Amino acid sequence: MLPMFSNNYRNAMNFMPAFFNDFFNDSFPEMRQVHTTSPAINVTESDTDYKLDLAVPGTTKKDYHINITEDGNLMISLEKEQKTEEKGDEKRRWLRREFSYQKFSQAFTLPDDVEREKIEATVNDGVLTVILPKKAQEALPSSRQIEIK
Repeated sequence: MLPMFSNNYRNAMNFMPAFFNDFFNDSFPEMRQVHTTSPAINVTESDTDYKLDLAVPGTTKKDYHINITEDGNLMISLEKEQKTEEKGDEKRRWLRREFSYQKFSQAFTLPDDVEREKIEATVNDGVLTVILPKKAQEALPSSRQIEIK
């Protein structure tokens, strides 16, 4: 019969592999990982437009590229490299420096009723908002007489 391990022992056993993985992944630049996770995206519609909201904290407008592709898709891409350094005194050596690199790209099929020339985008507090205005539709009379020929 195997001895029962306490929760504290199990937590310590789970901690050690995570500690070493974090240490080696963060300490050696050649082992760093590229973050390619997709941002959270909300899509809403009103009578006058469609709206895309992409949440990517810490980004600014210079990090994004938005264009319409040859096949008529809206392409949104993001590329950001962030370096964070902690300054120490001259008698200290670096034990940890953090590097972060984010890359994202996604194509959205534009509905036929979007006015492509009037698409607008803004970034505020790490949220990219893209407004896709709808083409104005002519009001049709609710009833009319059809002539028989």
